[in-house]
Amino acid sequence: MSDSESDAQYFQNVVAEIEAEAKRRSTAGEYPRALLRSLEEEFRRWVPDATLENGVEDTIRGIEAASYIEPAVPIASRTKVGRLVKWWVRRLTFFYHRHITQQITALGIHITRPLRLLDASLKGIDRRLAKLEDQLDVGANIRSELLASLPIFSECPEFREPIREHLRDADGRTLLGDLTDLGLYQFLREERLNVYGVSSAGSDTDASDVRSEDLFTHLGHLNSRVLGGFVLCGIAGRYTANEQLRLLQLLLLRSTPGAKVAVVVPDPEKWLSQVGPVAADMLQGRPLHPDTWVYLLTREHAVDVKSIRSADSSSHLVTATLK
Repeated sequence: MSDSESDAQYFQNVVAEIEAEAKRRSTAGEYPRALLRSLEEEFRRWVPDATLENGVEDTIRGIEAASYIEPAVPIASRTKVGRLVKWWVRRLTFFYHRHITQQITALGIHITRPLRLLDASLKGIDRRLAKLEDQLDVGANIRSELLASLPIFSECPEFREPIREHLRDADGRTLLGDLTDLGLYQFLREERLNVYGVSSAGSDTDASDVRSEDLFTHLGHLNSRVLGGFVLCGIAGRYTANEQLRLLQLLLLRSTPGAKVAVVVPDPEKWLSQVGPVAADMLQGRPLHPDTWVYLLTREHAVDVKSIRSADSSSHLVTATLK
């Protein structure tokens, strides 16, 4: 192996080690995305890579170059007669070649114009996503740490009987999510109700009908109009306001007309006193008030919307029936 080859191999090994270490620290949350992006741009600037240069811009330029045709064909020849014949042929057919050239060039322009528009649009989206990542990156790591240390708000035991009565006439399977314990699930199963659970808390369970997966992922795999009802008993204290609204919309799309709805909502003031002001600020929102859930369900034309307060006023149960 020559010195140049050994140097190149050594350089590739160093680059691989740097990338592996950066990926490890990024996953661990030690490096913000904004810092890694600036380092990557600086690395590309000083260490050019042919694979990085062959982007959309180079492709468009290649199309533009290929679409240009020289109408003046070459007339070089080994003999004077041959050169003279070619010159006369070029002169007599020049108008034809120029006409074809103009049409092909126009075609190239029409092809590359939408490509440039798409390229500009994608670059704009990349810039907007980069800004969004920079805004969310710092809070994301802190939020995950806070979520891991938050107390788990389980469903209130005194709500089990009202939930059972509400779900008794449910036509189809009822989803319980995001389950933080199995108390409500076991109670409803003992009452022979057609329910199943989804839990993303990561707790081990022997329950045969409790899925250990993210609730959004689970709903993404379901077909429309398959749920006879749903009970939300673990999201209000841990999900942001935007996540709760998105989740409600997904559940409405997956539910049949007449589906039974129940939402266990921690009282916002009680929730704040338990998690503290730091977690309340960094979690980008606190539990929605029960009145807000009543408004959201009423807005979706649900009927029989009711709100029940627990004896210690620590939580509420909102029930409704979808139309």
